[in-house]
Amino acid sequence: MNAVLDAVGARIGRRARNWASKREGVDPHSVCLLSRRVFILPTRPGVIFTMIVFTMLMGAMNYNNNMGFALTFLLTGVAIVSIYHCHRNLAELYFHYRRATPVFAGSPIGFQFVIENRSTISRWQIEVGWDGHDKVCDELEPNSQALVTLPLPTTRRGLVKPPRIQLSTRFPLGLFRAWSWVNMDISEVVYPQPDDRIAAPLTGDPGVASTGHASDGDDDFSGLRTYRLGDPPKHIAWKRFARTAEKLVMEYHSGPEDLTWIDWSALDEPDPERRISQMTRMIVDCDSVGRSYGLRLPGTELRPAGGPQHRHECLTALALFDTQIPA
Repeated sequence: MNAVLDAVGARIGRRARNWASKREGVDPHSVCLLSRRVFILPTRPGVIFTMIVFTMLMGAMNYNNNMGFALTFLLTGVAIVSIYHCHRNLAELYFHYRRATPVFAGSPIGFQFVIENRSTISRWQIEVGWDGHDKVCDELEPNSQALVTLPLPTTRRGLVKPPRIQLSTRFPLGLFRAWSWVNMDISEVVYPQPDDRIAAPLTGDPGVASTGHASDGDDDFSGLRTYRLGDPPKHIAWKRFARTAEKLVMEYHSGPEDLTWIDWSALDEPDPERRISQMTRMIVDCDSVGRSYGLRLPGTELRPAGGPQHRHECLTALALFDTQIPA
Protein backbone atom coordinates (compact mmCIF):
# COMPACT_ATOMS: atom_id res chain seq x y z
CA MET A 1 0.00 0.00 0.00
CA ASN A 2 2.79 2.40 0.87
CA ALA A 3 4.53 1.66 -2.42
CA VAL A 4 1.35 2.51 -4.34
CA LEU A 5 0.92 5.77 -2.43
CA ASP A 6 4.57 6.71 -3.03
CA ALA A 7 4.24 5.99 -6.75
CA VAL A 8 1.07 8.08 -7.00
CA GLY A 9 2.71 10.90 -5.04
CA ALA A 10 5.79 10.83 -7.27
CA ARG A 11 3.63 10.94 -10.39
CA ILE A 12 1.62 13.88 -9.09
CA GLY A 13 4.87 15.61 -8.11
CA ARG A 14 6.34 15.22 -11.60
CA ARG A 15 3.22 16.63 -13.21
CA ALA A 16 3.18 19.54 -10.77
CA ARG A 17 6.85 20.32 -11.47
CA ASN A 18 6.33 20.19 -15.23
CA TRP A 19 3.30 22.46 -14.93
CA ALA A 20 5.23 24.96 -12.79
CA SER A 21 8.17 24.90 -15.21
CA LYS A 22 5.91 25.73 -18.18
CA ARG A 23 4.15 28.39 -16.14
CA GLU A 24 7.28 30.21 -14.93
CA GLY A 25 9.68 29.51 -17.82
CA VAL A 26 13.43 30.11 -17.43
CA ASP A 27 14.49 32.45 -14.65
CA PRO A 28 17.35 34.98 -14.75
CA HIS A 29 20.33 34.71 -12.41
CA SER A 30 18.51 36.94 -9.93
CA VAL A 31 14.85 36.33 -9.14
CA CYS A 32 12.24 37.47 -6.63
CA LEU A 33 9.85 34.85 -5.26
CA LEU A 34 6.57 36.64 -5.80
CA SER A 35 3.50 35.49 -3.88
CA ARG A 36 1.95 33.89 -6.97
CA ARG A 37 5.03 31.64 -7.32
CA VAL A 38 4.73 30.24 -3.79
CA PHE A 39 2.59 27.11 -3.42
CA ILE A 40 1.36 25.69 -0.14
CA LEU A 41 -0.19 22.38 0.93
CA PRO A 42 -0.64 20.58 4.26
CA THR A 43 2.06 18.18 5.37
CA ARG A 44 1.35 14.69 6.70
CA PRO A 45 1.21 16.02 10.30
CA GLY A 46 -1.08 18.73 8.98
CA VAL A 47 -3.47 16.16 7.50
CA ILE A 48 -3.50 14.23 10.79
CA PHE A 49 -4.11 17.49 12.67
CA THR A 50 -7.06 18.26 10.38
CA MET A 51 -8.58 14.83 10.98
CA ILE A 52 -8.25 15.25 14.75
CA VAL A 53 -9.86 18.69 14.68
CA PHE A 54 -12.69 17.38 12.48
CA THR A 55 -13.24 14.49 14.92
CA MET A 56 -13.37 16.97 17.80
CA LEU A 57 -15.91 19.04 15.88
CA MET A 58 -18.13 15.98 15.33
CA GLY A 59 -17.91 15.11 19.05
CA ALA A 60 -18.75 18.65 20.12
CA MET A 61 -21.76 18.73 17.80
CA ASN A 62 -22.96 15.32 18.98
CA TYR A 63 -22.79 16.19 22.68
CA ASN A 64 -23.49 19.91 22.24
CA ASN A 65 -20.37 20.68 24.29
CA ASN A 66 -19.42 24.35 24.32
CA MET A 67 -15.90 23.69 25.56
CA GLY A 68 -15.43 21.25 22.70
CA PHE A 69 -16.57 23.90 20.23
CA ALA A 70 -14.23 26.47 21.78
CA LEU A 71 -11.21 24.17 21.61
CA THR A 72 -12.03 23.11 18.03
CA PHE A 73 -12.37 26.69 16.80
CA LEU A 74 -9.21 27.71 18.67
CA LEU A 75 -7.16 24.98 16.99
CA THR A 76 -8.72 25.81 13.61
CA GLY A 77 -7.76 29.46 14.07
CA VAL A 78 -4.19 28.50 14.92
CA ALA A 79 -3.97 26.39 11.76
CA ILE A 80 -5.35 29.21 9.58
CA VAL A 81 -2.87 31.69 11.04
CA SER A 82 -0.02 29.23 10.41
CA ILE A 83 -1.02 29.12 6.73
CA TYR A 84 -0.46 32.86 6.46
CA HIS A 85 2.89 32.80 8.27
CA CYS A 86 4.14 29.79 6.31
CA HIS A 87 3.38 31.47 2.98
CA ARG A 88 4.77 34.83 4.07
CA ASN A 89 7.98 33.18 5.29
CA LEU A 90 8.94 32.38 1.69
CA ALA A 91 7.23 35.09 -0.35
CA GLU A 92 9.20 38.15 -1.50
CA LEU A 93 12.59 36.53 -0.91
CA TYR A 94 15.33 37.23 -3.48
CA PHE A 95 17.42 34.40 -4.85
CA HIS A 96 20.67 35.08 -6.71
CA TYR A 97 23.17 32.85 -8.47
CA ARG A 98 26.75 33.72 -7.51
CA ARG A 99 29.24 31.34 -9.12
CA ALA A 100 30.62 27.81 -9.29
CA THR A 101 34.30 26.85 -9.25
CA PRO A 102 35.20 24.40 -12.06
CA VAL A 103 36.28 20.94 -10.92
CA PHE A 104 37.69 17.83 -12.52
CA ALA A 105 35.25 15.12 -13.60
CA GLY A 106 34.36 12.83 -10.72
CA SER A 107 34.41 15.58 -8.07
CA PRO A 108 31.24 17.37 -6.95
CA ILE A 109 30.88 20.91 -8.23
CA GLY A 110 29.55 23.46 -5.77
CA PHE A 111 27.01 26.00 -7.04
CA GLN A 112 26.84 29.06 -4.82
CA PHE A 113 23.58 30.95 -4.32
CA VAL A 114 22.60 33.91 -2.18
CA ILE A 115 19.26 34.22 -0.37
CA GLU A 116 18.42 37.86 0.32
CA ASN A 117 15.78 39.13 2.71
CA ARG A 118 14.92 42.74 1.90
CA SER A 119 11.87 42.86 4.18
CA THR A 120 11.63 44.04 7.78
CA ILE A 121 10.75 40.61 9.19
CA SER A 122 12.98 37.63 9.89
CA ARG A 123 12.64 34.45 7.84
CA TRP A 124 13.05 31.04 9.43
CA GLN A 125 13.91 27.47 8.40
CA ILE A 126 14.34 28.00 4.65
CA GLU A 127 15.31 24.81 2.82
CA VAL A 128 17.19 25.22 -0.47
CA GLY A 129 18.37 22.55 -2.87
CA TRP A 130 17.53 19.74 -5.24
CA ASP A 131 16.65 16.16 -4.40
CA GLY A 132 18.99 14.79 -1.75
CA HIS A 133 21.02 18.01 -1.41
CA ASP A 134 18.93 20.29 0.82
CA LYS A 135 20.58 23.07 2.80
CA VAL A 136 18.73 24.72 5.65
CA CYS A 137 18.98 28.41 6.48
CA ASP A 138 17.80 28.53 10.11
CA GLU A 139 17.36 32.30 10.35
CA LEU A 140 17.56 35.14 7.86
CA GLU A 141 17.39 38.49 9.61
CA PRO A 142 15.81 41.59 8.04
CA ASN A 143 17.90 43.21 5.29
CA SER A 144 20.47 40.42 5.32
CA GLN A 145 21.85 37.72 3.04
CA ALA A 146 22.86 34.09 3.40
CA LEU A 147 25.27 32.15 1.17
CA VAL A 148 24.24 28.61 0.28
CA THR A 149 26.45 26.12 -1.59
CA LEU A 150 24.74 23.19 -3.31
CA PRO A 151 26.99 20.31 -4.42
CA LEU A 152 26.22 18.43 -7.63
CA PRO A 153 28.01 15.17 -8.54
CA THR A 154 29.86 15.06 -11.87
CA THR A 155 30.83 12.04 -13.93
CA ARG A 156 32.29 13.38 -17.17
CA ARG A 157 33.81 16.47 -18.75
CA GLY A 158 31.88 19.24 -20.46
CA LEU A 159 29.16 21.64 -19.43
CA VAL A 160 26.99 20.67 -16.48
CA LYS A 161 23.56 22.19 -15.99
CA PRO A 162 22.03 21.87 -12.51
CA PRO A 163 18.43 20.72 -12.08
CA ARG A 164 15.57 22.90 -10.96
CA ILE A 165 16.12 24.42 -7.50
CA GLN A 166 13.46 24.26 -4.82
CA LEU A 167 13.05 26.64 -1.89
CA SER A 168 10.65 25.48 0.81
CA THR A 169 9.67 26.04 4.42
CA ARG A 170 7.50 24.36 7.09
CA PHE A 171 7.60 27.31 9.47
CA PRO A 172 6.05 27.89 11.98
CA LEU A 173 4.30 24.67 13.13
CA GLY A 174 5.12 22.13 10.43
CA LEU A 175 1.45 21.70 9.56
CA PHE A 176 1.89 23.23 6.10
CA ARG A 177 4.70 23.32 3.57
CA ALA A 178 5.24 26.27 1.24
CA TRP A 179 7.59 25.93 -1.72
CA SER A 180 8.69 27.59 -4.92
CA TRP A 181 10.74 26.37 -7.89
CA VAL A 182 13.54 28.34 -9.54
CA ASN A 183 14.75 27.23 -12.96
CA MET A 184 17.88 29.23 -13.82
CA ASP A 185 19.74 28.88 -17.11
CA ILE A 186 23.10 27.96 -15.53
CA SER A 187 25.92 25.92 -17.00
CA GLU A 188 29.46 25.50 -15.70
CA VAL A 189 32.56 23.72 -17.01
CA VAL A 190 33.74 20.38 -15.68
CA TYR A 191 37.39 19.73 -16.54
CA PRO A 192 38.50 16.32 -17.85
CA GLN A 193 39.86 13.90 -15.29
CA PRO A 194 43.71 14.00 -15.37
CA ASP A 195 45.48 10.79 -16.25
CA ASP A 196 47.64 9.11 -13.62
CA ARG A 197 50.85 9.88 -15.48
CA ILE A 198 52.23 11.58 -18.59
CA ALA A 199 52.16 9.08 -21.43
CA ALA A 200 54.10 11.13 -24.00
CA PRO A 201 56.82 13.80 -23.93
CA LEU A 202 55.91 17.44 -24.23
CA THR A 203 56.76 18.96 -27.57
CA GLY A 204 58.65 22.18 -28.18
CA ASP A 205 58.09 24.73 -30.92
CA PRO A 206 60.79 24.11 -33.55
CA GLY A 207 60.59 27.70 -34.73
CA VAL A 208 61.47 29.23 -31.38
CA ALA A 209 64.78 29.25 -29.59
CA SER A 210 64.87 27.36 -26.33
CA THR A 211 67.82 28.96 -24.57
CA GLY A 212 65.84 31.23 -22.30
CA HIS A 213 64.97 30.42 -18.72
CA ALA A 214 62.52 31.67 -16.15
CA SER A 215 63.88 34.02 -13.54
CA ASP A 216 62.83 36.47 -10.89
CA GLY A 217 64.83 39.29 -12.45
CA ASP A 218 63.60 42.47 -14.05
CA ASP A 219 63.82 41.39 -17.70
CA ASP A 220 60.88 40.63 -19.99
CA PHE A 221 57.59 39.96 -18.25
CA SER A 222 56.25 36.51 -19.19
CA GLY A 223 53.14 36.03 -17.05
CA LEU A 224 51.80 35.15 -13.63
CA ARG A 225 52.20 31.97 -11.64
CA THR A 226 51.10 30.67 -8.25
CA TYR A 227 53.02 31.95 -5.24
CA ARG A 228 55.66 29.60 -3.87
CA LEU A 229 57.37 29.84 -0.49
CA GLY A 230 60.50 31.95 -0.82
CA ASP A 231 59.34 34.20 -3.69
CA PRO A 232 60.39 37.83 -3.13
CA PRO A 233 57.52 40.09 -2.01
CA LYS A 234 58.33 42.71 -4.67
CA HIS A 235 57.29 40.32 -7.43
CA ILE A 236 53.85 39.58 -5.94
CA ALA A 237 50.99 41.00 -8.02
CA TRP A 238 49.57 43.07 -5.18
CA LYS A 239 46.84 44.73 -7.26
CA ARG A 240 45.55 41.31 -8.32
CA PHE A 241 45.79 40.15 -4.71
CA ALA A 242 43.70 43.12 -3.52
CA ARG A 243 40.96 42.33 -6.05
CA THR A 244 40.76 38.55 -5.81
CA ALA A 245 42.76 37.58 -2.68
CA GLU A 246 44.71 35.23 -4.97
CA LYS A 247 48.45 35.45 -4.39
CA LEU A 248 50.26 35.35 -7.75
CA VAL A 249 53.86 36.13 -8.65
CA MET A 250 54.99 38.08 -11.71
CA GLU A 251 57.48 35.95 -13.65
CA TYR A 252 60.22 37.29 -15.92
CA HIS A 253 62.49 35.70 -18.49
CA SER A 254 66.05 36.67 -19.26
CA GLY A 255 65.99 35.54 -22.89
CA PRO A 256 63.92 33.70 -25.47
CA GLU A 257 61.38 31.58 -23.66
CA ASP A 258 61.58 27.79 -23.66
CA LEU A 259 58.12 27.15 -25.05
CA THR A 260 56.24 23.95 -24.38
CA TRP A 261 53.43 22.71 -26.58
CA ILE A 262 50.85 20.17 -25.49
CA ASP A 263 49.88 18.83 -28.90
CA TRP A 264 46.96 16.57 -29.75
CA SER A 265 48.77 15.12 -32.76
CA ALA A 266 51.90 14.27 -30.74
CA LEU A 267 50.10 11.58 -28.76
CA ASP A 268 49.57 8.09 -30.12
CA GLU A 269 46.78 7.09 -27.74
CA PRO A 270 43.91 5.69 -29.90
CA ASP A 271 41.17 6.47 -27.34
CA PRO A 272 40.22 10.18 -27.69
CA GLU A 273 39.00 10.48 -24.10
CA ARG A 274 42.19 8.93 -22.78
CA ARG A 275 44.21 11.31 -24.92
CA ILE A 276 42.31 14.25 -23.47
CA SER A 277 42.98 12.88 -19.99
CA GLN A 278 46.71 12.69 -20.74
CA MET A 279 46.78 16.27 -22.03
CA THR A 280 44.96 17.38 -18.89
CA ARG A 281 47.68 15.78 -16.79
CA MET A 282 50.34 17.65 -18.79
CA ILE A 283 48.59 20.97 -18.19
CA VAL A 284 48.29 20.32 -14.46
CA ASP A 285 51.96 19.33 -14.20
CA CYS A 286 53.20 22.34 -16.20
CA ASP A 287 51.09 24.70 -14.13
CA SER A 288 52.28 23.18 -10.85
CA VAL A 289 55.94 23.98 -11.66
CA GLY A 290 55.22 27.40 -13.20
CA ARG A 291 56.17 26.36 -16.72
CA SER A 292 54.70 28.21 -19.71
CA TYR A 293 52.85 26.00 -22.14
CA GLY A 294 50.59 26.14 -25.15
CA LEU A 295 47.78 23.89 -26.33
CA ARG A 296 47.13 22.55 -29.80
CA LEU A 297 43.87 20.84 -30.66
CA PRO A 298 42.33 20.22 -34.10
CA GLY A 299 40.96 23.64 -35.01
CA THR A 300 42.21 25.33 -31.83
CA GLU A 301 45.55 26.75 -30.72
CA LEU A 302 46.30 28.59 -27.50
CA ARG A 303 49.68 30.32 -27.44
CA PRO A 304 52.10 29.49 -24.58
CA ALA A 305 51.48 31.38 -21.38
CA GLY A 306 51.08 30.75 -17.67
CA GLY A 307 48.90 31.57 -14.71
CA PRO A 308 45.43 30.53 -13.51
CA GLN A 309 43.58 32.21 -16.38
CA HIS A 310 45.62 30.40 -19.04
CA ARG A 311 45.18 27.13 -17.15
CA HIS A 312 41.42 27.66 -17.09
CA GLU A 313 41.31 28.45 -20.81
CA CYS A 314 43.29 25.34 -21.72
CA LEU A 315 41.31 23.01 -19.48
CA THR A 316 38.05 24.51 -20.76
CA ALA A 317 39.15 23.91 -24.35
CA LEU A 318 39.79 20.27 -23.49
CA ALA A 319 36.52 19.96 -21.59
CA LEU A 320 34.48 21.25 -24.53
CA PHE A 321 36.49 19.57 -27.28
CA ASP A 322 34.39 17.49 -29.65
CA THR A 323 36.14 14.16 -30.07
CA GLN A 324 34.17 13.52 -33.25
CA ILE A 325 36.46 15.98 -35.04
CA PRO A 326 39.00 13.92 -36.96
CA ALA A 327 42.52 14.05 -35.51
